[in-house]
Amino acid sequence: MLKKLPIGLQTFSKLIEKNCVYIDKTELIHHLITQGEYYFLARPRRFGKSLLVSTLAEIFAGNKDLFAGLAIESLPYDWKKHPVISISFADLDCTTPDNLNESLKNYLYHIAQQYDLNLERNTPAAMLQDLIRTIAKQNTVALLIDEYDYAILKHVHNPEIANEMRESLKNFYAVIKGLDKYLAFVFLTGVSRFAKTSIFSGLNNLEDISLSPVYNAIAGYTEIEIIHNFEDHLIHSANLLKCSVEQLLKEIKTWYDGYQFTYENDATKMYNPFSVLLFLKNSTFSNYWFETGTPTFLINLLKAKNYPIQEFDHVKATKGELGQFEVDAIELKTLLFQTGYITIKEYNSQSGNYTLGFPNKECIDSLAEHVMKSMTTLPSSQLNDTVLLLRKAFEQNTIQQIYPIFTSLFASIPYTIHIGEEKYYQTIFYLVLKMIGAEIIVEEPTNIGRIDAIIQTKSTYFIIEFKINTTAKKALEQIKTKKYYQAYESMNKSIVLIGIAFDTTTKNISDIEYEQL
Repeated sequence: MLKKLPIGLQTFSKLIEKNCVYIDKTELIHHLITQGEYYFLARPRRFGKSLLVSTLAEIFAGNKDLFAGLAIESLPYDWKKHPVISISFADLDCTTPDNLNESLKNYLYHIAQQYDLNLERNTPAAMLQDLIRTIAKQNTVALLIDEYDYAILKHVHNPEIANEMRESLKNFYAVIKGLDKYLAFVFLTGVSRFAKTSIFSGLNNLEDISLSPVYNAIAGYTEIEIIHNFEDHLIHSANLLKCSVEQLLKEIKTWYDGYQFTYENDATKMYNPFSVLLFLKNSTFSNYWFETGTPTFLINLLKAKNYPIQEFDHVKATKGELGQFEVDAIELKTLLFQTGYITIKEYNSQSGNYTLGFPNKECIDSLAEHVMKSMTTLPSSQLNDTVLLLRKAFEQNTIQQIYPIFTSLFASIPYTIHIGEEKYYQTIFYLVLKMIGAEIIVEEPTNIGRIDAIIQTKSTYFIIEFKINTTAKKALEQIKTKKYYQAYESMNKSIVLIGIAFDTTTKNISDIEYEQL
Protein backbone atom coordinates (compact mmCIF):
# COMPACT_ATOMS: atom_id res chain seq x y z
CA MET A 1 0.00 0.00 0.00
CA LEU A 2 1.33 3.45 -0.92
CA LYS A 3 2.31 5.66 1.98
CA LYS A 4 0.20 8.81 2.30
CA LEU A 5 1.40 11.92 0.52
CA PRO A 6 1.51 15.06 2.72
CA ILE A 7 -0.48 17.20 0.30
CA GLY A 8 -1.65 20.39 1.98
CA LEU A 9 -0.17 19.38 5.35
CA GLN A 10 1.87 22.13 6.97
CA THR A 11 1.74 20.82 10.54
CA PHE A 12 4.64 18.54 11.40
CA SER A 13 2.86 16.63 14.19
CA LYS A 14 -0.15 15.85 11.95
CA LEU A 15 2.14 14.69 9.15
CA ILE A 16 3.95 12.27 11.49
CA GLU A 17 0.79 11.04 13.24
CA LYS A 18 -0.89 10.33 9.89
CA ASN A 19 2.20 8.36 8.81
CA CYS A 20 2.73 10.49 5.72
CA VAL A 21 5.93 10.62 3.71
CA TYR A 22 8.31 13.09 5.39
CA ILE A 23 11.44 14.34 3.66
CA ASP A 24 13.85 14.41 6.58
CA LYS A 25 15.34 17.88 6.85
CA THR A 26 16.17 17.56 10.55
CA GLU A 27 19.93 17.26 10.11
CA LEU A 28 19.96 20.69 8.46
CA ILE A 29 17.51 22.00 11.07
CA HIS A 30 19.80 20.73 13.84
CA HIS A 31 22.69 22.64 12.29
CA LEU A 32 20.49 25.74 12.09
CA ILE A 33 19.41 25.74 15.73
CA THR A 34 22.82 24.86 17.16
CA GLN A 35 24.85 27.37 15.13
CA GLY A 36 22.82 30.54 15.66
CA GLU A 37 19.74 32.16 17.14
CA TYR A 38 18.36 34.83 14.77
CA TYR A 39 17.52 33.83 11.19
CA PHE A 40 15.60 34.92 8.13
CA LEU A 41 14.74 32.63 5.19
CA ALA A 42 13.09 33.65 1.92
CA ARG A 43 11.59 31.04 -0.39
CA PRO A 44 8.77 31.09 -2.98
CA ARG A 45 5.28 30.15 -1.87
CA ARG A 46 4.43 26.46 -1.45
CA PHE A 47 8.07 25.53 -0.91
CA GLY A 48 7.72 24.12 2.60
CA LYS A 49 8.37 27.19 4.75
CA SER A 50 5.32 26.61 6.95
CA LEU A 51 6.20 22.95 7.52
CA LEU A 52 9.73 24.03 8.46
CA VAL A 53 8.34 26.51 10.99
CA SER A 54 6.04 23.83 12.43
CA THR A 55 8.97 21.41 12.72
CA LEU A 56 11.00 24.02 14.60
CA ALA A 57 8.05 24.61 16.94
CA GLU A 58 7.93 20.90 17.87
CA ILE A 59 11.68 20.76 18.46
CA PHE A 60 11.65 23.77 20.78
CA ALA A 61 8.56 22.43 22.53
CA GLY A 62 10.70 19.39 23.43
CA ASN A 63 8.48 16.85 21.65
CA LYS A 64 11.28 14.37 20.99
CA ASP A 65 8.92 11.42 20.44
CA LEU A 66 7.71 12.94 17.17
CA PHE A 67 11.25 12.69 15.76
CA ALA A 68 11.78 8.96 16.27
CA GLY A 69 13.79 7.56 13.39
CA LEU A 70 14.72 10.98 12.01
CA ALA A 71 18.26 12.33 11.74
CA ILE A 72 18.00 14.72 14.67
CA GLU A 73 17.21 11.87 17.06
CA SER A 74 20.81 10.64 16.87
CA LEU A 75 22.41 14.11 17.01
CA PRO A 76 23.47 15.87 20.23
CA TYR A 77 20.60 18.07 21.42
CA ASP A 78 19.24 18.71 24.92
CA TRP A 79 15.52 18.74 23.99
CA LYS A 80 14.77 21.35 26.65
CA LYS A 81 11.22 22.59 26.54
CA HIS A 82 10.84 26.25 25.54
CA PRO A 83 7.66 28.28 25.30
CA VAL A 84 6.89 28.76 21.60
CA ILE A 85 5.18 31.72 19.96
CA SER A 86 4.37 30.89 16.36
CA ILE A 87 2.66 33.49 14.17
CA SER A 88 1.59 32.97 10.57
CA PHE A 89 0.63 36.21 8.86
CA ALA A 90 -1.14 34.20 6.17
CA ASP A 91 -3.72 33.34 8.86
CA LEU A 92 -4.48 36.98 9.63
CA ASP A 93 -6.96 39.38 8.09
CA CYS A 94 -4.74 41.50 5.87
CA THR A 95 -7.44 43.28 3.87
CA THR A 96 -6.66 46.67 5.46
CA PRO A 97 -4.02 47.97 7.91
CA ASP A 98 -6.70 48.33 10.62
CA ASN A 99 -7.90 44.78 10.07
CA LEU A 100 -4.34 43.52 10.25
CA ASN A 101 -3.81 45.36 13.51
CA GLU A 102 -6.97 43.92 15.10
CA SER A 103 -6.35 40.44 13.75
CA LEU A 104 -2.79 40.41 15.09
CA LYS A 105 -3.97 41.57 18.52
CA ASN A 106 -6.55 38.77 18.62
CA TYR A 107 -3.89 36.27 17.56
CA LEU A 108 -1.59 37.34 20.41
CA TYR A 109 -4.50 37.40 22.84
CA HIS A 110 -5.31 33.75 22.11
CA ILE A 111 -1.67 32.75 22.55
CA ALA A 112 -1.66 34.55 25.90
CA GLN A 113 -4.78 32.63 26.95
CA GLN A 114 -2.90 29.37 26.44
CA TYR A 115 -0.53 30.54 29.19
CA ASP A 116 -3.37 31.91 31.39
CA LEU A 117 -2.19 35.46 30.82
CA ASN A 118 -4.11 38.69 30.51
CA LEU A 119 -2.33 41.24 28.31
CA GLU A 120 -3.15 44.74 29.48
CA ARG A 121 -1.49 46.82 26.78
CA ASN A 122 -3.32 46.78 23.46
CA THR A 123 -0.95 47.44 20.58
CA PRO A 124 0.54 44.39 18.81
CA ALA A 125 4.13 45.44 19.56
CA ALA A 126 3.40 46.04 23.26
CA MET A 127 1.40 42.81 23.53
CA LEU A 128 4.28 40.84 22.02
CA GLN A 129 6.70 42.42 24.48
CA ASP A 130 4.51 41.59 27.48
CA LEU A 131 3.80 38.08 26.25
CA ILE A 132 7.45 37.18 25.71
CA ARG A 133 8.70 38.77 28.94
CA THR A 134 6.09 36.94 31.00
CA ILE A 135 6.31 33.43 29.55
CA ALA A 136 10.13 33.64 29.48
CA LYS A 137 9.97 33.13 33.26
CA GLN A 138 9.49 29.43 32.44
CA ASN A 139 12.36 29.35 29.93
CA THR A 140 13.61 31.46 27.04
CA VAL A 141 11.13 31.72 24.16
CA ALA A 142 11.26 30.48 20.56
CA LEU A 143 9.65 33.12 18.33
CA LEU A 144 8.66 31.82 14.90
CA ILE A 145 7.07 34.12 12.30
CA ASP A 146 5.88 32.64 9.02
CA GLU A 147 5.04 34.69 5.91
CA TYR A 148 6.19 37.91 7.57
CA ASP A 149 5.56 39.85 4.33
CA TYR A 150 2.16 38.39 3.43
CA ALA A 151 0.25 41.59 4.24
CA ILE A 152 2.56 43.67 2.04
CA LEU A 153 2.65 41.33 -0.95
CA LYS A 154 -1.14 41.02 -0.87
CA HIS A 155 -1.28 44.73 -1.75
CA VAL A 156 1.90 45.13 -3.80
CA HIS A 157 -0.23 46.37 -6.72
CA ASN A 158 -1.48 49.18 -4.45
CA PRO A 159 1.66 50.91 -3.10
CA GLU A 160 -0.25 53.20 -0.74
CA ILE A 161 -1.83 50.34 1.22
CA ALA A 162 1.33 48.21 0.92
CA ASN A 163 3.38 51.00 2.50
CA GLU A 164 0.86 51.36 5.33
CA MET A 165 1.15 47.62 5.95
CA ARG A 166 4.93 47.90 5.90
CA GLU A 167 4.93 50.66 8.53
CA SER A 168 2.62 48.66 10.81
CA LEU A 169 4.86 45.61 10.55
CA LYS A 170 8.01 47.69 10.98
CA ASN A 171 6.77 48.82 14.40
CA PHE A 172 5.88 45.25 15.34
CA TYR A 173 9.21 43.72 14.35
CA ALA A 174 11.21 46.57 15.90
CA VAL A 175 10.57 45.40 19.48
CA ILE A 176 12.05 41.93 18.95
CA LYS A 177 15.71 42.96 19.19
CA GLY A 178 15.16 44.50 22.63
CA LEU A 179 13.81 41.17 23.91
CA ASP A 180 17.07 39.31 23.27
CA LYS A 181 17.61 38.07 26.83
CA TYR A 182 14.16 36.47 26.80
CA LEU A 183 14.57 34.69 23.46
CA ALA A 184 16.16 31.32 22.71
CA PHE A 185 15.57 31.44 18.97
CA VAL A 186 14.01 33.72 16.35
CA PHE A 187 13.10 32.58 12.85
CA LEU A 188 11.27 34.57 10.17
CA THR A 189 10.20 33.36 6.76
CA GLY A 190 8.74 35.12 3.76
CA VAL A 191 8.76 35.36 -0.01
CA SER A 192 10.49 38.72 -0.34
CA ARG A 193 13.54 40.25 1.26
CA PHE A 194 12.75 43.84 2.03
CA ALA A 195 15.65 46.17 2.71
CA LYS A 196 16.53 46.21 6.40
CA THR A 197 16.14 49.96 6.47
CA SER A 198 12.52 49.71 5.34
CA ILE A 199 11.10 47.01 7.58
CA PHE A 200 13.83 45.49 9.78
CA SER A 201 15.52 48.70 10.91
CA GLY A 202 14.97 47.70 14.53
CA LEU A 203 15.76 44.04 13.92
CA ASN A 204 19.16 44.23 12.27
CA ASN A 205 20.64 41.14 13.91
CA LEU A 206 18.87 38.62 11.67
CA GLU A 207 21.15 36.32 9.68
CA ASP A 208 19.73 36.03 6.17
CA ILE A 209 20.28 32.41 5.08
CA SER A 210 18.24 32.71 1.88
CA LEU A 211 21.31 32.39 -0.38
CA SER A 212 23.46 30.35 1.99
CA PRO A 213 25.06 27.26 0.39
CA VAL A 214 24.54 25.41 3.69
CA TYR A 215 20.76 25.86 3.60
CA ASN A 216 20.08 25.62 -0.15
CA ALA A 217 18.14 22.39 0.41
CA ILE A 218 16.36 23.23 3.67
CA ALA A 219 13.06 23.63 1.76
CA GLY A 220 12.03 21.86 -1.42
CA TYR A 221 13.06 18.40 -2.61
CA THR A 222 16.31 17.15 -4.10
CA GLU A 223 16.31 14.42 -6.74
CA ILE A 224 17.91 11.99 -4.28
CA GLU A 225 15.19 12.73 -1.73
CA ILE A 226 12.48 12.05 -4.32
CA ILE A 227 14.02 8.75 -5.40
CA HIS A 228 14.62 7.60 -1.82
CA ASN A 229 11.29 8.64 -0.28
CA PHE A 230 8.82 8.17 -3.12
CA GLU A 231 10.02 4.94 -4.73
CA ASP A 232 6.64 3.18 -4.54
CA HIS A 233 4.81 6.25 -5.85
CA LEU A 234 7.24 6.59 -8.74
CA ILE A 235 6.75 2.96 -9.71
CA HIS A 236 2.98 3.40 -9.49
CA SER A 237 3.01 6.50 -11.74
CA ALA A 238 5.44 4.90 -14.20
CA ASN A 239 3.13 1.90 -14.55
CA LEU A 240 0.11 4.13 -15.16
CA LEU A 241 2.00 6.15 -17.77
CA LYS A 242 3.51 3.03 -19.33
CA CYS A 243 7.11 4.18 -19.04
CA SER A 244 10.18 3.30 -17.00
CA VAL A 245 10.94 5.00 -13.68
CA GLU A 246 14.07 6.48 -15.29
CA GLN A 247 11.99 8.06 -18.06
CA LEU A 248 9.49 9.33 -15.51
CA LEU A 249 12.23 10.95 -13.42
CA LYS A 250 13.52 12.77 -16.51
CA GLU A 251 10.05 14.20 -17.15
CA ILE A 252 9.60 15.21 -13.50
CA LYS A 253 12.97 16.99 -13.70
CA THR A 254 11.92 18.83 -16.87
CA TRP A 255 8.67 19.97 -15.30
CA TYR A 256 9.52 20.72 -11.66
CA ASP A 257 13.30 20.82 -11.06
CA GLY A 258 15.82 23.63 -11.56
CA TYR A 259 15.56 25.91 -8.52
CA GLN A 260 18.80 27.12 -6.99
CA PHE A 261 19.02 29.22 -3.84
CA THR A 262 22.76 29.79 -3.53
CA TYR A 263 25.70 31.21 -5.44
CA GLU A 264 27.59 27.90 -5.75
CA ASN A 265 27.55 26.83 -9.41
CA ASP A 266 27.60 23.14 -8.52
CA ALA A 267 24.77 23.47 -5.98
CA THR A 268 22.06 20.84 -5.88
CA LYS A 269 19.02 21.92 -7.86
CA MET A 270 15.73 21.83 -5.99
CA TYR A 271 12.32 20.51 -7.08
CA ASN A 272 9.08 22.32 -6.34
CA PRO A 273 7.63 20.10 -3.55
CA PHE A 274 4.01 21.11 -4.06
CA SER A 275 3.99 20.20 -7.75
CA VAL A 276 5.91 16.95 -7.22
CA LEU A 277 3.39 15.79 -4.62
CA LEU A 278 0.39 16.58 -6.81
CA PHE A 279 1.99 14.88 -9.79
CA LEU A 280 2.59 11.73 -7.71
CA LYS A 281 -1.03 11.84 -6.56
CA ASN A 282 -2.53 12.30 -10.04
CA SER A 283 0.16 10.78 -12.28
CA THR A 284 -0.51 13.71 -14.62
CA PHE A 285 1.88 16.53 -15.47
CA SER A 286 0.32 19.93 -14.95
CA ASN A 287 1.13 23.45 -13.76
CA TYR A 288 0.04 22.73 -10.18
CA TRP A 289 2.10 25.39 -8.42
CA PHE A 290 1.08 28.25 -10.70
CA GLU A 291 -2.59 27.30 -10.55
CA THR A 292 -2.71 27.79 -6.76
CA GLY A 293 -2.50 31.54 -7.17
CA THR A 294 -2.51 33.46 -10.43
CA PRO A 295 -0.10 36.37 -9.86
CA THR A 296 -2.37 39.12 -11.15
CA PHE A 297 -0.09 41.84 -9.79
CA LEU A 298 2.85 40.30 -11.65
CA ILE A 299 0.99 40.13 -14.97
CA ASN A 300 -0.12 43.75 -14.49
CA LEU A 301 3.47 44.84 -13.84
CA LEU A 302 4.68 42.99 -16.93
CA LYS A 303 1.93 44.65 -18.94
CA ALA A 304 2.88 48.08 -17.62
CA LYS A 305 6.47 47.50 -18.77
CA ASN A 306 5.44 46.27 -22.25
CA TYR A 307 5.82 42.55 -21.50
CA PRO A 308 9.64 42.19 -21.52
CA ILE A 309 9.32 38.51 -20.59
CA GLN A 310 12.02 37.23 -22.94
CA GLU A 311 14.57 39.46 -21.21
CA PHE A 312 14.46 37.29 -18.10
CA ASP A 313 15.71 34.06 -19.65
CA HIS A 314 19.37 35.05 -19.17
CA VAL A 315 19.17 38.19 -17.06
CA LYS A 316 22.06 39.45 -14.92
CA ALA A 317 21.63 40.59 -11.32
CA THR A 318 23.80 41.44 -8.35
CA LYS A 319 23.33 39.97 -4.88
CA GLY A 320 21.99 43.33 -3.79
CA GLU A 321 19.35 43.27 -6.50
CA LEU A 322 18.27 39.75 -5.52
CA GLY A 323 17.99 40.74 -1.88
CA GLN A 324 16.23 44.08 -2.14
CA PHE A 325 12.52 44.57 -2.58
CA GLU A 326 10.85 47.95 -2.32
CA VAL A 327 7.17 48.60 -2.91
CA ASP A 328 7.86 52.03 -4.41
CA ALA A 329 10.47 50.81 -6.91
CA ILE A 330 9.86 47.19 -7.88
CA GLU A 331 12.54 45.64 -10.06
CA LEU A 332 10.83 43.02 -12.21
CA LYS A 333 13.79 40.64 -12.12
CA THR A 334 13.87 40.88 -8.31
CA LEU A 335 10.16 40.20 -8.07
CA LEU A 336 10.35 37.28 -10.51
CA PHE A 337 13.29 35.77 -8.60
CA GLN A 338 11.83 36.14 -5.14
CA THR A 339 8.45 34.77 -6.19
CA GLY A 340 10.08 31.77 -7.88
CA TYR A 341 9.43 32.40 -11.58
CA ILE A 342 13.13 32.72 -12.36
CA THR A 343 16.06 31.26 -10.46
CA ILE A 344 19.85 31.29 -10.27
CA LYS A 345 21.53 29.63 -13.25
CA GLU A 346 25.15 30.55 -12.55
CA TYR A 347 27.34 32.90 -10.57
CA ASN A 348 30.43 34.82 -11.71
CA SER A 349 32.66 35.33 -8.68
CA GLN A 350 34.83 37.86 -10.51
CA SER A 351 32.03 40.23 -11.50
CA GLY A 352 29.73 39.31 -8.61
CA ASN A 353 26.87 38.88 -11.09
CA TYR A 354 24.25 36.17 -11.00
CA THR A 355 22.70 34.88 -14.21
CA LEU A 356 18.99 34.15 -13.79
CA GLY A 357 16.57 32.17 -15.92
CA PHE A 358 13.40 30.13 -15.90
CA PRO A 359 13.86 27.01 -13.76
CA ASN A 360 11.60 24.53 -15.53
CA LYS A 361 8.76 23.80 -17.93
CA GLU A 362 6.04 24.52 -15.38
CA CYS A 363 7.25 28.08 -14.80
CA ILE A 364 7.75 29.10 -18.39
CA ASP A 365 4.58 27.37 -19.63
CA SER A 366 2.45 28.96 -16.93
CA LEU A 367 3.89 32.43 -17.20
CA ALA A 368 3.82 32.38 -21.00
CA GLU A 369 0.22 31.19 -21.04
CA HIS A 370 -0.97 33.87 -18.60
CA VAL A 371 0.91 36.65 -20.38
CA MET A 372 -0.46 35.47 -23.73
CA LYS A 373 -3.99 35.46 -22.35
CA SER A 374 -3.54 39.04 -21.20
CA MET A 375 -2.20 40.06 -24.64
CA THR A 376 -4.70 38.27 -26.88
CA THR A 377 -8.39 37.43 -27.07
CA LEU A 378 -7.74 33.76 -27.78
CA PRO A 379 -9.55 31.26 -25.55
CA SER A 380 -7.26 28.69 -23.93
CA SER A 381 -8.44 25.89 -26.23
CA GLN A 382 -7.58 27.87 -29.37
CA LEU A 383 -4.23 28.91 -27.94
CA ASN A 384 -3.45 25.25 -27.25
CA ASP A 385 -4.33 24.37 -30.86
CA THR A 386 -2.04 27.15 -32.11
CA VAL A 387 0.80 25.87 -29.98
CA LEU A 388 0.32 22.32 -31.28
CA LEU A 389 0.33 23.44 -34.94
CA LEU A 390 3.51 25.44 -34.45
CA ARG A 391 5.25 22.59 -32.69
CA LYS A 392 4.54 20.33 -35.66
CA ALA A 393 5.69 22.97 -38.16
CA PHE A 394 9.09 23.37 -36.52
CA GLU A 395 9.59 19.69 -35.72
CA GLN A 396 8.76 18.74 -39.32
CA ASN A 397 10.60 21.76 -40.76
CA THR A 398 7.53 22.87 -42.73
CA ILE A 399 8.23 26.59 -42.33
CA GLN A 400 5.67 27.64 -44.94
CA GLN A 401 2.97 26.67 -42.43
CA ILE A 402 4.02 29.12 -39.72
CA TYR A 403 2.87 32.19 -41.72
CA PRO A 404 -0.90 31.52 -41.51
CA ILE A 405 -0.57 30.29 -37.92
CA PHE A 406 1.14 33.47 -36.75
CA THR A 407 -1.03 35.87 -38.76
CA SER A 408 -4.08 34.30 -37.13
CA LEU A 409 -2.45 34.66 -33.71
CA PHE A 410 -1.54 38.34 -34.15
CA ALA A 411 -5.02 39.06 -35.48
CA SER A 412 -6.39 38.07 -32.06
CA ILE A 413 -4.49 40.82 -30.25
CA PRO A 414 -6.70 43.77 -29.29
CA TYR A 415 -5.82 47.01 -31.07
CA THR A 416 -5.53 48.86 -27.76
CA ILE A 417 -2.48 46.95 -26.53
CA HIS A 418 -0.41 46.94 -29.72
CA ILE A 419 2.99 48.54 -29.43
CA GLY A 420 4.78 49.90 -32.46
CA GLU A 421 8.11 48.36 -31.53
CA GLU A 422 9.98 45.34 -32.82
CA LYS A 423 10.45 44.04 -29.27
CA TYR A 424 6.69 43.68 -28.76
CA TYR A 425 6.26 41.39 -31.75
CA GLN A 426 9.34 39.44 -30.71
CA THR A 427 7.73 38.91 -27.31
CA ILE A 428 4.63 37.29 -28.81
CA PHE A 429 6.84 35.12 -31.00
CA TYR A 430 9.03 34.17 -28.05
CA LEU A 431 6.14 33.28 -25.73
CA VAL A 432 4.45 30.98 -28.21
CA LEU A 433 7.72 29.23 -29.01
CA LYS A 434 8.39 28.75 -25.32
CA MET A 435 4.93 27.22 -24.99
CA ILE A 436 5.73 24.67 -27.69
CA GLY A 437 8.77 23.64 -25.70
CA ALA A 438 11.30 24.99 -28.18
CA GLU A 439 14.84 25.70 -27.09
CA ILE A 440 15.03 29.37 -27.94
CA ILE A 441 17.74 31.97 -27.37
CA VAL A 442 16.97 35.64 -27.94
CA GLU A 443 19.34 38.52 -28.67
CA GLU A 444 22.31 36.15 -29.05
CA PRO A 445 25.49 38.28 -29.44
CA THR A 446 27.96 37.60 -32.24
CA ASN A 447 31.16 39.42 -33.22
CA ILE A 448 29.23 41.67 -35.62
CA GLY A 449 25.75 41.95 -34.18
CA ARG A 450 22.92 40.23 -32.31
CA ILE A 451 20.80 37.39 -33.61
CA ASP A 452 17.15 38.09 -32.81
CA ALA A 453 16.29 34.45 -32.11
CA ILE A 454 17.72 30.96 -32.43
CA ILE A 455 15.45 27.94 -32.18
CA GLN A 456 16.83 24.45 -31.81
CA THR A 457 14.97 21.20 -32.47
CA LYS A 458 16.39 17.66 -32.54
CA SER A 459 17.49 18.03 -36.14
CA THR A 460 17.56 21.74 -37.00
CA TYR A 461 18.75 25.21 -36.00
CA PHE A 462 16.43 28.04 -37.04
CA ILE A 463 18.20 31.43 -37.23
CA ILE A 464 15.59 34.20 -37.12
CA GLU A 465 15.76 37.93 -37.79
CA PHE A 466 12.81 40.31 -37.22
CA LYS A 467 12.20 43.58 -39.06
CA ILE A 468 9.45 46.20 -38.79
CA ASN A 469 7.87 48.01 -41.75
CA THR A 470 10.22 46.53 -44.33
CA THR A 471 10.49 43.25 -46.20
CA ALA A 472 11.26 39.79 -44.87
CA LYS A 473 13.82 39.53 -47.65
CA LYS A 474 15.88 42.29 -46.02
CA ALA A 475 15.74 40.43 -42.70
CA LEU A 476 16.92 37.26 -44.43
CA GLU A 477 19.72 39.13 -46.21
CA GLN A 478 20.96 40.49 -42.88
CA ILE A 479 21.37 36.94 -41.53
CA LYS A 480 23.35 35.97 -44.61
CA THR A 481 25.42 39.15 -44.84
CA LYS A 482 26.46 39.01 -41.19
CA LYS A 483 26.80 35.20 -41.31
CA TYR A 484 24.83 34.66 -38.12
CA TYR A 485 24.75 30.96 -38.95
CA GLN A 486 28.52 30.39 -38.82
CA ALA A 487 28.67 29.29 -35.18
CA TYR A 488 26.19 26.49 -35.91
CA GLU A 489 27.70 25.01 -39.07
CA SER A 490 29.75 22.47 -37.10
CA MET A 491 26.82 21.23 -35.00
CA ASN A 492 25.76 18.40 -37.36
CA LYS A 493 22.26 19.78 -37.74
CA SER A 494 20.34 21.39 -40.56
CA ILE A 495 20.27 25.19 -40.57
CA VAL A 496 17.26 27.20 -41.70
CA LEU A 497 17.38 30.98 -42.03
CA ILE A 498 14.09 32.82 -41.44
CA GLY A 499 13.33 36.50 -42.04
CA ILE A 500 10.10 37.84 -40.55
CA ALA A 501 8.61 41.24 -41.32
CA PHE A 502 6.01 42.98 -39.16
CA ASP A 503 3.74 45.78 -40.30
CA THR A 504 2.71 48.26 -37.61
CA THR A 505 -0.18 49.49 -39.76
CA THR A 506 -1.86 46.11 -40.11
CA LYS A 507 -0.55 45.06 -36.66
CA ASN A 508 0.54 41.73 -38.08
CA ILE A 509 3.21 39.75 -39.86
CA SER A 510 3.42 41.01 -43.43
CA ASP A 511 5.89 38.52 -44.86
CA ILE A 512 8.11 35.55 -44.09
CA GLU A 513 11.13 34.44 -46.14
CA TYR A 514 13.19 31.36 -45.39
CA GLU A 515 16.13 29.49 -46.82
CA GLN A 516 17.75 26.19 -45.89
CA LEU A 517 21.54 26.08 -45.98
